[in-house]
Amino acid sequence: MNKKFLISIFLPILFLALFLNVSYAASTSVTGHKIIIDAGHGGSDSGSTACQNLPEKTVNLDIAIRLRNLLQANSANVVMTRIGDATLSNNDRYTLANNSKGEVLVSIHLNGSTNTLIDGTQGLYGKSNKDKSFTQIMHNSVFSTLKTSSSHFTDFGITNFASGLLLKTTMPATIQETVFISNTTECNLLKDGSGIRQQKIAESLYNGLINWFSQPQPLPKLPKGN
Repeated sequence: MNKKFLISIFLPILFLALFLNVSYAASTSVTGHKIIIDAGHGGSDSGSTACQNLPEKTVNLDIAIRLRNLLQANSANVVMTRIGDATLSNNDRYTLANNSKGEVLVSIHLNGSTNTLIDGTQGLYGKSNKDKSFTQIMHNSVFSTLKTSSSHFTDFGITNFASGLLLKTTMPATIQETVFISNTTECNLLKDGSGIRQQKIAESLYNGLINWFSQPQPLPKLPKGN
């Protein structure tokens, strides 16, 4: 059979298969949703410095960028509060989030302790009716994804935290204290140059957002009398 004839038949089929595959991969529960990602600390605010030569602010931004990439690969609309080493107040962060009309906000942090053996994850929420269920779903995902890394990885649950960022945002918001950067093992993993640990943390947050947007969305409220 003529080779040119074969190419003319199979090339369009190949392009169609690739198009269908990309379209399928890019459509998930986060597709089309506007998500605010806040890399905690930044600029003059280093966050925890318990991991020598690796301030928390740097790791937070690394994870935030990786999370953004995962979401954008699935056609989510992502707004970052910072994309560099900028000093931002809570007012700067929640004003940007509210003006952007985001649907949810995830603030990425790392915890710290004077005990270098402690490791685990915790979720923080501001207002119960606005943030608590979102925080729980995100926290559950982070713990279930990361707990296999160590038998000592602890579920510290979720707790109320009167942060201006959480209280002033109009959308469901959470601070995720993903891991303890002060933990010796975590510090070494985050510093090994591979980015594997940062990527795993980003994936745990991504999975939480997938779970959140997979829920049935509430029906819009109808005017009284209808």
